[in-house]
Amino acid sequence: MKCSIIQDLLPLYCDDLASDDSREEIEKHLAGCEECRKVYENMKTKEMNINIPERDISPLKTVKKQNRLKIIGAVLCTAAVLSGIFMFVFWGVVPITSDRVHYTVDAREKEREEHYSDADSPEESESANQWTETVTVKSMWLNFETDASCCRFSTKPKYTYNSDGSITMKEHLYIYPEIKLPFDDRGKHPNQFNLGFDVHEGDTLIIHYRDKTETIDLYQLYSENAEN
Repeated sequence: MKCSIIQDLLPLYCDDLASDDSREEIEKHLAGCEECRKVYENMKTKEMNINIPERDISPLKTVKKQNRLKIIGAVLCTAAVLSGIFMFVFWGVVPITSDRVHYTVDAREKEREEHYSDADSPEESESANQWTETVTVKSMWLNFETDASCCRFSTKPKYTYNSDGSITMKEHLYIYPEIKLPFDDRGKHPNQFNLGFDVHEGDTLIIHYRDKTETIDLYQLYSENAEN
């Protein structure tokens, strides 16, 4: 078989596409023809040196990263919204309206023992003179009840120290309606709470409702409701 025919068949031979008979003839020819053998070896070398270029996948990585960030952002936003709804409904973040709150007053004078010491510092308390006096205080309890299934409250007292040694109190009260959860363990009446005061002239309670602010003169309220 001529060299030209063999060299035409070499590409098929290199790719294992030649028939068995052709392969046999080509191998016999290559064994005895140095020129065709060099052509065959050159073909094999070129095939081995062919470099497949790597595809630029950086745009794909960018898209994947953006999608991942979008998913994370969506999950965080959803969690924030659900947390906000839970806080708003079950924890209570908006004060209750005034028409949903009622309170009664229990005001009376009470005797109480007060402990005194002439010590100037805690370190001197053991050796200092100590005594007890019975004093009469104007005690008042406000018993609150809301129409919510559950409620919570917070107070922020502010004290003014007067020149005569007395203390005037101004207390801020916030009441928040809630929905009672099945595992709530705040007793049989979680919609009720009490506030107690030793009332002095000038003391006030400021209740911050959603629709208005109510300022209560505690001393006057005590005077109007005190038991004789």
